[in-house]
This record gives sequence, structure tokens and C-alpha cells, in this order.
Amino acid sequence: MSDIIALKGRGNSGKTQTIKAVFKNLKIKYPSAKITILEPNTTEIKIIIDINGIKVGLESQGDPNSRLKQSLSDFSNAKCDIIICATRTSGMTVQWVNSYSSQYNITFLQQSYVLKNSQSATNIKTANHIISVAGL
Repeated sequence: MSDIIALKGRGNSGKTQTIKAVFKNLKIKYPSAKITILEPNTTEIKIIIDINGIKVGLESQGDPNSRLKQSLSDFSNAKCDIIICATRTSGMTVQWVNSYSSQYNITFLQQSYVLKNSQSATNIKTANHIISVAGL
């Protein structure tokens, strides 16, 4: 069974930057990976990266009324082996992820929120943890 790793946290807690750090680190670790950008020209990312035949979908939008619901569907239809996304702590975004429990093993990880001057280092540490949990 495939996996969804959902980074959950309150609004403005660094989830987007953490998901972007996951992507940046994967690009560095796997420079020959094939990257498909599904939503160009936005500050958020919606990407599929193919790492040696393992498809990883990345979505940084995790707010209510965002494109997350559609992204999960798109990643599932693209047969992503791993989906890494952001969600809020509860509500519709968590429900959207949980609706894939028959197709995916779901792991929720908590986004740590710290003082602004330490948030970047915390995001990078969390990104590395996500990559480890994903087995990448």
C-alpha cells in the first residue's frame, strides 16, 4: 500500500516552507529525478517527482478551501506511491486526507511552531524527518 504523509499544523506555522524544503532536499539528493510541476507560477508547490520509479506527490497548500482536495485526487490518479502534503490540525483538510485511508497508509506529523528566528531551522529539521519517514 502507498503512503500519505500529512504535515498538520495551525495556519502560518511554517508548513508551506517545510514542504518546499522537502522538495529542495529531494532535488539535491536525487538530481536525476524527473520533476513534473503541476501548478506553475504560484508561491505554493504542486509537484510530482519521480525518484527511480517511485512517484512522490508534493502539495504545500493545506488550508481550508484550498486546492488540496483536488491535488490528492490528482496524485492518486497519477498513481503516486507517496504523497506529502500540508493540512490544518483538524477539519476539512484532515478529512480530505483521511478519505484516502483505503488506498494509502496515512501518517500525520505535527508541524512545530517556534519563535520566528528559529522557525527556518525547525522547518529544515522537520523536512528531513519527513524524508526519513517516507523512506527516501
